[in-house]
Amino acid sequence: MKRPLVSAFALAAALTSLPSVVLAQGGHNVTLHINPRWKQCSFQLDPALTQAAWRQFTGEAGVVTYFRPLTDAAPMGTGRFEVSLLQWQTGIDDEDAAWNDTFVHPDSTHWLFEGSGLAFPGLTARVGVAPRTDVGIYFTKAIQANYGFYGAQVQQNVLHDPARRWSGAVRVSFVNMYGPDDLGFSVFGADLVTSKTFDLFSKRVALSPYGTFGASLSRSHEKSAAVSLADESVWGAHGMVGIAARYSVVSLGVEYGVARVQSFSIRVGFGASR
Repeated sequence: MKRPLVSAFALAAALTSLPSVVLAQGGHNVTLHINPRWKQCSFQLDPALTQAAWRQFTGEAGVVTYFRPLTDAAPMGTGRFEVSLLQWQTGIDDEDAAWNDTFVHPDSTHWLFEGSGLAFPGLTARVGVAPRTDVGIYFTKAIQANYGFYGAQVQQNVLHDPARRWSGAVRVSFVNMYGPDDLGFSVFGADLVTSKTFDLFSKRVALSPYGTFGASLSRSHEKSAAVSLADESVWGAHGMVGIAARYSVVSLGVEYGVARVQSFSIRVGFGASR
């Protein structure tokens, strides 16, 4: 057990350096809205927020918070489970009013993020509830800020060819925000995913490249006295390519996504092997 765990954490640490290349952006050139009530950047709508920026925020936040399990299309199998640590990182522009006028900061130099993109770490758990049906849940809380997210996903395998190691599946998901007084936000999604598994190193390692295409519906509702904005519902489309790897009880996932904004995600999981 010790060697797989060490290898997994070493690879995960190496992967965290990649988003700065994939999602790099320039320096900051924007005046921040300040509220020292929270020690980290938090949601609070500014009177300068326009309907157009509100709609942009709704669409881009749908990409930022979308449920990405970073797994292939093969079914887990009844009773098998996995718990994972993950990080989604998205290349938004925090100088846009869509983000600057929806966040407040502890001080005038406390940027929403530094360098490569807005990152959301989180915890996921997945379990096989039927031979071809997997269910997953997601949770995150921004420490010392006023928001977090939770979500759920169902994956139904529709193609499983053990001989050729091809799989296809359909996923449906939702993510909902909790915490802020000023707004409510949620995103719903549906995906088609296909993958093929290859065995390496005398079948000790399973490597599964996969591709995903999907659609999302992001919905926002403001509850602030500072603005008077209509609710927004924004449709989106996205494509993702990734690789899922497994060695014993350790699994890894790396994924790159193209949508309104780019994303890069990594995952380290532990659970029953297939």
